Amino acid sequence: MATIRPFRGCRYDPAAVGNLSSVICPPYDMIGPDLKAELQQRSPYNAVHLEGGEQPDPVDPQAGYQQAATLFQEWLAQGKISREDSPAFYVMRHAYDFGGRRYQHLGLFADVLVEDYDAGSVLPHEFTREPSVLDRVALLDACQAQFSPIMSLYRDSEGDLRRILDNTIAASPDASATTPAGGNAEFWCITDVDAQETIVDAFAGRPVFLADGHHRYEAALRYRRSRPEAEQSDDLAASNYVMMALIEFDDPGLLLLPYHRVAGGMSPDLLDAVRAKMGEYFESRPLNPNITPQAAVADVARIGENSHCFAVFWADAPPTIHTLRSDVDSASWGQLAVSEAWVLQERVLSPVLGDSLAQHIDYSPDHEAIVQQVNVGEQQAAILLKPFPLEPFRQIVSAGNRLPPKSTFFYPKLPTGLVINQLSGSI
Repeated sequence: MATIRPFRGCRYDPAAVGNLSSVICPPYDMIGPDLKAELQQRSPYNAVHLEGGEQPDPVDPQAGYQQAATLFQEWLAQGKISREDSPAFYVMRHAYDFGGRRYQHLGLFADVLVEDYDAGSVLPHEFTREPSVLDRVALLDACQAQFSPIMSLYRDSEGDLRRILDNTIAASPDASATTPAGGNAEFWCITDVDAQETIVDAFAGRPVFLADGHHRYEAALRYRRSRPEAEQSDDLAASNYVMMALIEFDDPGLLLLPYHRVAGGMSPDLLDAVRAKMGEYFESRPLNPNITPQAAVADVARIGENSHCFAVFWADAPPTIHTLRSDVDSASWGQLAVSEAWVLQERVLSPVLGDSLAQHIDYSPDHEAIVQQVNVGEQQAAILLKPFPLEPFRQIVSAGNRLPPKSTFFYPKLPTGLVINQLSGSI
């Protein structure tokens, strides 16, 4: 099962860089060009200068990685960031607003031993895309540091770990910051050796489930394999570990939202073929032409409580809602068929688009944005899905199955910059 350790995290010194709120950022895959520029202007020490965005510079990608490495070393030398003298676990309480309600969840930041998936200690739930993995590998190679935590889940049925976390957050936080999305993050260090040993022992019998960060985990795996054999066999070598924020499955502040699909660049014949393939498995009916994306998402969630369901906003036709045909036996498709994302890809999109699927299909959690792209003619169709329930997610992952890319959107994304994991030396 998962091997976790406290680690000597690198943390910003507010006296040297200013308010912590000005230096944290979202993870790289949520940072587009406009947000990247805004964060860079917010502070010369914002973590986006290290983390970068999802797409490296197409002209000279290596320059960005080397610039991040140079900055990181400069900030360490200048005391803008300092590495802890002793290993610690870290606890984050993340409060945020969603849908008119206030939520909060707890995350335990820890170093987790990087192992092949076959070992069963770290369980993935989706496939990755090679360019994104190579991007993160290049950043690790250049910087020898991991700037953002991977979000992972664990089961704590007896509440043993929760009691430790609750005792920790009963004290005043060691740091706090407003997150880029408008929430609030409070941060505590666990340095007590007895508490650390209890946490380590608790995870000895549990796997962890990757929620967000598959590309970063696989990059860490490749990075470890690239190190000398003596280093790979050293239990305390930092390069053998990856920083995770571990969240309990039953934490009420953990939200699992849908990743929607947006289609474009198809010929009229290809678009008609996609529509025809949808019709083989799904019945469709028109939606109100003036329906908002938010109302359509609500309809999909309501109708889809007991059935497969999705809505489509078309560039050349009124919006429609689709439900599985009564004569289709989706149970015969296997366990993964509980996911609309899987059904869409395996039964509709891949059979029509084949190897060109990646050219025509993109993914986004923002239903408003992709419908707007359709409305202005930038895309041909926005396919809106319902949230994927946590329990089927756990069952699928526990059985060793993987979903298509961008099948789940765990919300909110974890802030980057609260603590950094340096991969040189010992943990």
